[in-house]
Amino acid sequence: MSAEEWAVFMVIWIAASLPLGPNALNCISTSAAYGVKKGLWSVVGIAAAAAIHMTLAVTGLAAFMGANPFLFEVVRWLGVGYLLWMGVALLRSKGDMRIDSAPKHESALRLTLKAMAISLSNPKAIFAWMAVFSQFIDPAAPLFGQLAVLAPSALGVTVLVYAGYSALGRGIGRFIAKGRRRWFDRIAGSTFIAFAVGLATADLRRN
Repeated sequence: MSAEEWAVFMVIWIAASLPLGPNALNCISTSAAYGVKKGLWSVVGIAAAAAIHMTLAVTGLAAFMGANPFLFEVVRWLGVGYLLWMGVALLRSKGDMRIDSAPKHESALRLTLKAMAISLSNPKAIFAWMAVFSQFIDPAAPLFGQLAVLAPSALGVTVLVYAGYSALGRGIGRFIAKGRRRWFDRIAGSTFIAFAVGLATADLRRN
């Protein structure tokens, strides 16, 4: 993988991680209820769930890549479709957001397990890993070496993004209240659609 391809992957993965979803809202609400330090335990749970999602996705991806180029193209266009779906869904979002009220005491273990449960309950997450990873895997090159770069990069971005949501939880909860979040989602949705068009037209399978 070239430095340019890695940079494109990082930009796309950051864009995929930033829009608000169940994980981000959980980080925000946890920090708002218990404080930033305890909110970071949600990040631990999300990272653990991400490692599970990645393992499942990579296992399936290895089978796809070991088959034939046609399957690679199938996954490629499923990835494009997924990014388009995410973009349209964000553009159509009404910007509703609720910060849960909760007691001020909760154990780190419960917060971690809660975050894992929220993340693992989203079956689209496994497809997201496979859809994005497939755009940057060269089926003609050894898979392990490519994943040795992509996997820690993706997990690092995931941890940093949700740690940021936790650190800014209380402030973000006020800033992206109904109305402002609608504009945030419109910008993010437009970005997803732009990346989908880019993935549909780019040749990322150079040998």
